[in-house]
Amino acid sequence: MPKDTRSPGEILEHVNNARLALTSAIYGLSEDELTRPGAVGTWSVKDVMAHVGRWEETAFQVLSAYLRGEQVAEDYRDALAYNDKWEAELQSLPLQEAIRLFEMAHYQLYGLLASLTPDQWNGYVRAWVRGSTWHHFEEHAEQIRNWRATQQQ
Repeated sequence: MPKDTRSPGEILEHVNNARLALTSAIYGLSEDELTRPGAVGTWSVKDVMAHVGRWEETAFQVLSAYLRGEQVAEDYRDALAYNDKWEAELQSLPLQEAIRLFEMAHYQLYGLLASLTPDQWNGYVRAWVRGSTWHHFEEHAEQIRNWRATQQQ
């Protein structure tokens, strides 16, 4: 993956645009559609929302610790293992709790990112931002749009 040399403002704009695309893919779905398995593999859209929220919550925790000069005990490089580890817990969340996690984790992480100085946007921060925000949003927005298209047939 090439080095991301964009300014923090450009990255935050990308985060906003990707988040808008994701929420637009979700917007207008009924409660039944939000909780119907199969939108992304066996996951419902609700499950995807909880999953995205968990990764943003994790990014906030990891980046907050990093910025304080601390290291976290977990090694999150194997993201699929964490997806598997968290799957049952996240799938068991009621819809309103999944929505809360999706929204609150984003606002919390975005607030942290918006407060960073340009010199704090190093490779470590940029990698976490890519993986837990814009790239992740784009991946799941496309999957949800594709699933919605099959539901309208």
